Amino acid sequence: MTQNRKFTKLKKNIFATLLAGTAGVSFAETTPWNAAGNIVITHQTTNESHIQDETASSADLVVQRQNGSGSWLAHIEASSTQRSNGVSAILPEANADVGSALDEDSDGRIQLSELYYTHSFNGDQTLSAGYLDVSGFFEQSRIASDETTQFLGAFFTGNPTIEFPDYTLGLVYETGLANDVVLRAALASSNGLADNPERSYSQLLSVDDDEGVFAITSASWEAKRWLLRAGAWLHTADHQTLDMTDNGQDNYGAYMLAGYTQGRHSANIRLGVANPDVSQAVAFASVGYRYEHGPYTAGAGIGRAVLSSQEPSTALDDTDQYELFLRYTLRQGLFLSGHVERIRNSNFGALPENRNQNATVYGARLTWLYE
Repeated sequence: MTQNRKFTKLKKNIFATLLAGTAGVSFAETTPWNAAGNIVITHQTTNESHIQDETASSADLVVQRQNGSGSWLAHIEASSTQRSNGVSAILPEANADVGSALDEDSDGRIQLSELYYTHSFNGDQTLSAGYLDVSGFFEQSRIASDETTQFLGAFFTGNPTIEFPDYTLGLVYETGLANDVVLRAALASSNGLADNPERSYSQLLSVDDDEGVFAITSASWEAKRWLLRAGAWLHTADHQTLDMTDNGQDNYGAYMLAGYTQGRHSANIRLGVANPDVSQAVAFASVGYRYEHGPYTAGAGIGRAVLSSQEPSTALDDTDQYELFLRYTLRQGLFLSGHVERIRNSNFGALPENRNQNATVYGARLTWLYE
C-alpha cells in the first residue's frame, strides 16, 4: 500500500506482551536494569514461478533502566537484506518481519531504532519523549501485532490505513481514567528514520519544507477478556492526490481495534479508514483468531484493504490476504511455526503482471526470545 511507508516493516516493540499501560518492559524489583531480545529466521516460497524463495533474519535488543519515577529505553535492531526478486519484495504483505532495518541502498544493517525517556506522574499519567515507535503505543493487539511469534502477514500485524511514521522524534502522553479507560495522545515528526531517502539520523533531525507532523489520539478499555480501542490520526506532510492534481494535501483517518479472549480461544478485529483523495488504502478490515492447546498455537486470519474510488488506474483492485499458522513451543523461549498465506492483488496489483494475481505463500519461522 503505497501511502503507508511503514507497510513492509510493521516491526512492533518485541515486548508487546509485556505492555501494561506504557510501551516498556517490566522490571525486577532488585535491579534498575532489564534487557530482552529476539532472533527470528524466516523462509518463504510461493507458487508464482517469477518470485524467488527468500530466507531472511532479524534481531532486536531492548535495554531499559529504571530511574526513580521514570525510565530510559534503548532499542537496537538488525535486519538482513531483502532479496530483490524475493517473496517480500514482490508480495510486500507476505512478511512483516523482513526489512525492518535497512540503509539508503536497501541493504540490511544494525541500527538504533528507539531511545526515549518515560516519566510517570501520580501513578496514572505518563509522558514519553524522544526517538520512538509511535505505533507501539497505539496499535497493539493481544494476538495480532507481533510478527515474531504471531501472524507473519502484514494485514494481521497492523492497520495499513494508518500512515504511521517510521521510528521518529515525538511525544506520547497517557492518562488512566475510571473504569479502566486509558486515553493516549501523541505528536511526532511526520518523517521517521526510513521515511527519508538517505535513512540517516542527520535527515531524521533535519526539517524540510514538505515535512509536517503526525498526531494521533485514542481511547482504550481493557478488561480480563476484552480489549477495545478507537482513535483518529492526522499526517500533515505534503501528499499528492491520487489524480495528481494537488501536491499539498494532508492524510487523516480513524481506526478501531477490538479483542476478546475466552479460555483457549482469542479473536481480534481491526477497522480503519483514510483520506480517499490521497490514500490508496481508503478502508481496511481484518479478523484474526487464535487457539492454544499445550505447546501448540494455531491462528487464522482474513483481511481486506479497499482501493480508493479516487484512484484513476483501472488496472488496480482491492487486496485480500488470508493466513493460517501453527506454532510449536520447542522449549521455553524457542518457537517453530509454519505459515500458509493467500494473497489476491498484492499491493493492489500495481504491476500489470499482478493483475488478478492469486499467490500462495508457504513459510516457516524460527524464533528465539530472551527475557
